[in-house]
Amino acid sequence: MNKRLLAAAALATLFTGATAQAADHLRIAVAANLLPVMQTIANDYEKQTGAKVELAGGSSGAFFEQIQRGAPFDLFYSADAIRPDKLADAGKGTESRTYACGQLALWQTSGKPDIHNLPFKRVVLANPDTAPYGAAALQALDRSGVLETVKPRLAYGQDIGQTYNFVKTGNSPAGFVALSQVKAGNMPPAQYTIVDATLYDPLTQKRVILAEGKQLDAAKRFVAFFDNQKETLHQAGYSLPGETGCAAQ
Repeated sequence: MNKRLLAAAALATLFTGATAQAADHLRIAVAANLLPVMQTIANDYEKQTGAKVELAGGSSGAFFEQIQRGAPFDLFYSADAIRPDKLADAGKGTESRTYACGQLALWQTSGKPDIHNLPFKRVVLANPDTAPYGAAALQALDRSGVLETVKPRLAYGQDIGQTYNFVKTGNSPAGFVALSQVKAGNMPPAQYTIVDATLYDPLTQKRVILAEGKQLDAAKRFVAFFDNQKETLHQAGYSLPGETGCAAQ
């Protein structure tokens, strides 16, 4: 094959790939803690490829139940490792992999919060049955020795997004949220404390590919793009697989 034919073949391949990306339309289930940074990443992906990315934010537990019942998502970015692994083991997804590890923060809109001193009428956290950050908050309260004292004053958001909004709007004076949320909201460091990571199990977050057929290639293209956004994820308060405290898989 001469050079002119090689160049034509390369151009055809490039054009085919670009056309395929422009035709992509992905539906992604996103844990609420990740939603702010995922919106940034998805917008960049759309601008660079012409693809359409539709995001749905909520609790990992709720998405898990929806996916088991056949909800038509192509990707699921969870706030834990258990649910993506279960979906993969059940044959409902493939390539369950760690994409980041999160951090828990205690936030109040006035003053620097202290987990050992919570004199508020209400402290909000996400539903621990469906939201991994809510379960981590309960662990932190328990391991710090204050759970029984605070328990009567706990209130629960359906996910970490609603929990964040409860504090932001003043419906609760303090709450346990994701570090990524207060960073995305540009909250002053004087208003939040990063909870000691030894007080809760690691917030290892996995994603699983749910797409099949033609959508599988589209999903893999997005995953490859997402995995390259290391600086964006670092700035949002996440550690990445293989870094200290974040298991590679």
